[in-house]
Formats: sequence, structure tokens, C-alpha cells
Amino acid sequence: MSRLVKINYDLYEAAKREARFERRTIQAQVEFWIKVGRAAIDNPDLPASFIADSLASLLEPKAAQFQLDGLLANWNSEMKCLNKDDEWLEAKPVGKEVW
Repeated sequence: MSRLVKINYDLYEAAKREARFERRTIQAQVEFWIKVGRAAIDNPDLPASFIADSLASLLEPKAAQFQLDGLLANWNSEMKCLNKDDEWLEAKPVGKEVW
């Protein structure tokens, strides 16, 4: 549930600039700053930059998870490989690949 909160104009403008830079809404930016502040108070031994980076990483979208069934559902044995696929398949091992 949202609530209206009055904040200092300069703080609002700083949040607006930072939100644009971080690709967040102004509300999300202020909420992020509040979370960083709370975590910094709860963990005074950690640098604020570490806390901010850690919280930001938790908010990033997760990498896509693929299921074999989903990948095989779109597979067609009649499809031709691209030339670059053939080159890759025919290439000699370059590292410690296990075959």
C-alpha cells in the first residue's frame, strides 16, 4: 500500500537524477536508499558501498533458466545448422574440454 510522504526538495531532485541514472522510478530510488540506510545501521561494520552493491544485485533480474524439455520441444531434426555452428562443431578442442 502506498503512502504520501513529504521530503525536502533537494533530496527529491537528487533522487530524480539518481533514478534516471540507475533506471529506476523516483519512488524505487528513494526506497533503495532507505533499504541501504537501514542495512548500514544494522551492519555498521560493512561499508555503505558494499551494502548498496549487494542490495542492487538482489534487485537485478535473474538469468533465464532453461529446462531441457522446453528446449527439445522446439527442436526439429530437419533444421539445418548455420555455417558458424558447423565450424564450431568441427573445431579442435582448445582447452580442457572433456569428451
